[in-house]
Amino acid sequence: MLSKSQIGYIKSLHQKKYRKENGIFIIEGIKSIVEFIQSSYQIHSIYYLAQYQSLLPNLPANIKLFEVNNAELDKISTLQTPQGVLALVHTPKSRSLDISSLKGTFSLVLDGVQDPGNLGTIIRTADWFGFKQIICSNNTVEVYNPKTVQATMGSLSRVNIYYEDLSAFLKDAKVPIFWSCSGWHKYL
Repeated sequence: MLSKSQIGYIKSLHQKKYRKENGIFIIEGIKSIVEFIQSSYQIHSIYYLAQYQSLLPNLPANIKLFEVNNAELDKISTLQTPQGVLALVHTPKSRSLDISSLKGTFSLVLDGVQDPGNLGTIIRTADWFGFKQIICSNNTVEVYNPKTVQATMGSLSRVNIYYEDLSAFLKDAKVPIFWSCSGWHKYL
């Protein structure tokens, strides 16, 4: 059984302020959780309904496991219909993007994406096409927003996301830039 303080802590992570303050974000669903377990992300803890325990892979000893009931999962989930398993994951340390790493690769650059679900879908699509990094403007929605994480369906575990001042970044980038806006395309 979860304590009131545990429930309160997890519910606080529904908000950007507390995700940033604690360096932890929420993922939900067995597929996404397995993807993150198999990645370089560090899992803090997993909360699961009893019937989902057998679906979890072998876990490192440092991951805290909590069996919860439906009522508890309803309280901590960000979803209308919880998916039976929820995990808390450490956000990676901020890292700056080395512009030289862009040579010979394709990267997406996003400016001002405001809808969390749209960002998650873009990340999932980029992963499908083999993109390993996405550079976002500072005014793009936060990647660890629960709706964004949910929409990536685990792809966030494979795509590096960077937030940059795009005007300075693109000015310094010595790589070909293709851009699209409102249905027309241009090569810089």
